[in-house]
Amino acid sequence: MELVSELWYSMAFTGKAVVVILAGLSIYSYAVMVDRGLTLRWTRQRSAAFAREIEEGCLMLGEFKAVQERARRAEQDGPCTLAVVISATLAEYELLAAEGQADAWVMEAVDDALGRALDSATANLRVRLSGMATIVGVAPFLGLFGTVTGLIAAFRGIATAGGGGIAEVSGGISEALVTTVIGLFVAMPALWAYNFFTNRIEAMSLGLENNAVRIVGPVVRRALKVQQQQ
Repeated sequence: MELVSELWYSMAFTGKAVVVILAGLSIYSYAVMVDRGLTLRWTRQRSAAFAREIEEGCLMLGEFKAVQERARRAEQDGPCTLAVVISATLAEYELLAAEGQADAWVMEAVDDALGRALDSATANLRVRLSGMATIVGVAPFLGLFGTVTGLIAAFRGIATAGGGGIAEVSGGISEALVTTVIGLFVAMPALWAYNFFTNRIEAMSLGLENNAVRIVGPVVRRALKVQQQQ
């Protein structure tokens, strides 16, 4: 702690400002990691449970209203991306069916609605990841800025003292090294987390699409068949 205090008090105002900004970016980065980690975990578990309930209960071959109501309840219980996608798509089908359009046109419109719902769900899963990507790019440059200002302070000390003794340059050099190291330590975990969450979301999006198509298709075809018989 004594060494940290000495380094801090030896820094110029610019170096301290860089360290404070990097600390804020680091806190934000870790907050996003926790938020996205918990959100992806919960929505993956609940989406999988919702898909199993629909399939094991044979609701895909049952009534349209039963599946729609179950999806709405799953939305209210907590983050369940699959239920959100199913509910939005079936709500679109309701509007289309009420217009009395041809079955082929309705199926095509439902596919489009499903695609839009999946895109919206994927965008919601990516919330705040763009901020983390910005931190990955900005943090090293902030560290570099601190490096430059530290070296400037070191050379100014040399010019003021008229010599190159270690006492005259130690403060500026320590500032340059500390800001560089902090910038890298902020950027590296953020880069790892950004790549990890991006890959995880891509895999989840593929699974959501497969489950949504497998559920929506039979439900809509069954509903169209029942509507024709009425």
